[in-house]
Amino acid sequence: MAVKKSTKKKKARTKKAKAPPDIRAHLAPTPANLEATIEAIKASLVALTVPPEPTPGDLVEAMLHITFGEGIACGIGQECVRRIEQEFVDLNEFRLTEGFEIERLLRDLEIPRLFERSVRARESIAEVYNDQNAVTLEFLREASVTDRNMFFQRMPVLKTPATHFIVSIMTFEEILFSDRSTLRLQQRLGLDPKDKGVNEFFGELKQLIAPYGHLPLAVGPASTDGNPLIDPPLSAASLTMRLAPAPKGK
Repeated sequence: MAVKKSTKKKKARTKKAKAPPDIRAHLAPTPANLEATIEAIKASLVALTVPPEPTPGDLVEAMLHITFGEGIACGIGQECVRRIEQEFVDLNEFRLTEGFEIERLLRDLEIPRLFERSVRARESIAEVYNDQNAVTLEFLREASVTDRNMFFQRMPVLKTPATHFIVSIMTFEEILFSDRSTLRLQQRLGLDPKDKGVNEFFGELKQLIAPYGHLPLAVGPASTDGNPLIDPPLSAASLTMRLAPAPKGK
């Protein structure tokens, strides 16, 4: 008796789509990457207005920026911060809001895991206030490494990306603006002055950002229509952070 062949067609296997490359992924500090980073930073500064005089960056803004912008373009983090500043009288009011209200404010930006990020941002601001009786992180600039670590241990809501971003910004800015020897700081970042291209990198980076007084988080002027700037994708701060050692667990 002849066996009938099945007429059912086998379903073609669908290939899993590859995840897009992480635009914030760590870069090894090779001479080629150092040079490429400087060129990218130059492009990121083109649309910025140089302030009348250099000013320190805002570490709380950096915390909010990376909380909403992690894994995506800096212009989106920049637009989130702008909307929060416009919507709330100050960050004291922001810390008393609800996660769903923040999510509603930012929903059109199509940010991955937006509600989770919204809750984390609100809780981070609330914990900073509870710890300092103010919403500021500027005291960290003068704190010792031990005191900084103790502060972050008290702030479990500040996840690794935020703490890594804040600490890296402070370390790079200390190297760029300090009059003291920064050899240990550079070695901690894996950017030893004895390595090829490192001194040239810091010399050129200092010239580029000296007029600002800090590593800019913005990629252009504040939006007037609610649409974030996505070109260039990363700010000078985020481009520089890519050269810092990747945080543990990433």
